[in-house]
Amino acid sequence: MPTKPKAAVLTVAQIERVGQFNDYAWENPKLGFEAVAKKELGPNPFSKTPNGRKFKAECKKAFDLERG
Repeated sequence: MPTKPKAAVLTVAQIERVGQFNDYAWENPKLGFEAVAKKELGPNPFSKTPNGRKFKAECKKAFDLERG
């Protein structure tokens, strides 16, 4: 019987960064999500692992809430 894959869990540091994306969106009104992520987190801000994809999705949600 196939098992369910484990859900990705964010670290405390990642959760803090997600909260900062609200501020980043407000501080950089003319930049898009990817540009802000590269500016604030470095050239490769999100890994391709399940945890990295979850981190990116949560950051995008926080970013969009400020812009929306």
